[in-house]
Amino acid sequence: MNHKSIRRSLLYVPGSSEKMIKKALDLDADSFILDLEDAVGLTEKGLARQNVKLYISHFKARKKEVIVRINDVKTEDGVLDLEAIVEEMPNAVIVPKADEEAVLITNILIKSTEKRYGIKGFEIGIIPLLETSYSIVHTFHILSSSDRISGVQFGAEDLTKELGIERTRDGKEIEYARNVIAQAGNARKIDILDTPFTHVGDRDGLIQDTNNAKSIGFTGKTCIHPNQIEIVNDVFTPNAEDVIKARHLIRVFDHAVDSGKGVCMFEGKMIDNPIADRARKLVMKADLISGLTINN
Repeated sequence: MNHKSIRRSLLYVPGSSEKMIKKALDLDADSFILDLEDAVGLTEKGLARQNVKLYISHFKARKKEVIVRINDVKTEDGVLDLEAIVEEMPNAVIVPKADEEAVLITNILIKSTEKRYGIKGFEIGIIPLLETSYSIVHTFHILSSSDRISGVQFGAEDLTKELGIERTRDGKEIEYARNVIAQAGNARKIDILDTPFTHVGDRDGLIQDTNNAKSIGFTGKTCIHPNQIEIVNDVFTPNAEDVIKARHLIRVFDHAVDSGKGVCMFEGKMIDNPIADRARKLVMKADLISGLTINN
């Protein structure tokens, strides 16, 4: 897949606002989602399409990952969105109200449009947006419906609306859906992206909500305001002390393995291969983030 190795923060930017798109170019999110769907009024769809088509290259020129959330691909707007943007080669598209059929249609339309424009050696990724009860029940099948799928995003607002329940600050009502998505996404080895925290001014709430998502396996979180980026990046960036400890653990464990042992003691705890592998993943993520910071 042609995307950055790390997706901690992903900022939604309304495609209809050229001013906000220009401002986003100077922000520090890992990825930018140019939105053609919910953030755009029905009378502004054409304008948004033109803006997004124009500015994809600006984000890419600054080595920023650019993703486009299209409209429902089973509608005229969704098809027109793909017709307009595939030529500009965004890193991925987010498919709203995703089910197996929506992913299949998106895959076919991207592939055919890539052929039309002679795009070779670059594959636009697909990120299903799971925001219906059907999608939660069928999560693994949806995430297995295309080789282009590089991530999955959870959409809590539409899901709770469909269920007719209140969307609360502590998120108890979305725990089941989050866990299903985290498990299926991990099984597919893709990025697992959490729903936005809509209380923009609630810093403590954002920290708590992001940590909740991280604690069950989410690897990043979508943002709807620039002031959320720093907090989300911080939560999903390994702590420096934890990284140092992990490097030490790996050295001790590898020495034990080289000595013919399968386990070892480290800081009073028994260390085996699964624990060592977890430490390696932590170090790898920290190194990737460090590399992105240097390159940017």
